[in-house]
Amino acid sequence: MYPLLQLFLEITAFRKGPQDVPTASWLLPLVGVFYVAINLAVLLLSSDLSSALMQVAVDFALMSGFIWPLLFVSDKINRYRQTLAALLGTDAVINFFALPAVASLNNEATDLGFFAMLILMIWHWAVTGHIFRYALDRPLFFGLGVAFLYLLISSQVLEALFPLVAMAPAPSPDL
Repeated sequence: MYPLLQLFLEITAFRKGPQDVPTASWLLPLVGVFYVAINLAVLLLSSDLSSALMQVAVDFALMSGFIWPLLFVSDKINRYRQTLAALLGTDAVINFFALPAVASLNNEATDLGFFAMLILMIWHWAVTGHIFRYALDRPLFFGLGVAFLYLLISSQVLEALFPLVAMAPAPSPDL
């Protein structure tokens, strides 16, 4: 288990890539369990269980549904399991590090909390671009562009399906 965690930490540190992820059939389900657990922990800080489960399911569907046609068109479909496992594993690692920042922002919005989330979002984008770079055998800037497109689509779909701010009734004016 420790070598697997170390692998995903090294991918998030840009020392390894998706090509270093083993192709064993048991790996993707195992990484998927950690991905679900960590994402649920983050989402449960601000939503209920059913909403959090739906968000994780939609996010997983978006991720797997985005990379399959991308790899298919690039004639690299044989890299699907490794790429998906790398994305799931690194997402779990980054979201683990995001837990304190998310909890802090849920309690009280501070500049430090916002700055931490900004750094984590940039790190997530860079790691995702790094993974796409190696999965597609393209330059880093291409990978970053694909990662930006994926993160943009993902955030827009999740925001449309699960609005972050519930519409509250307007306060009545004082007479």
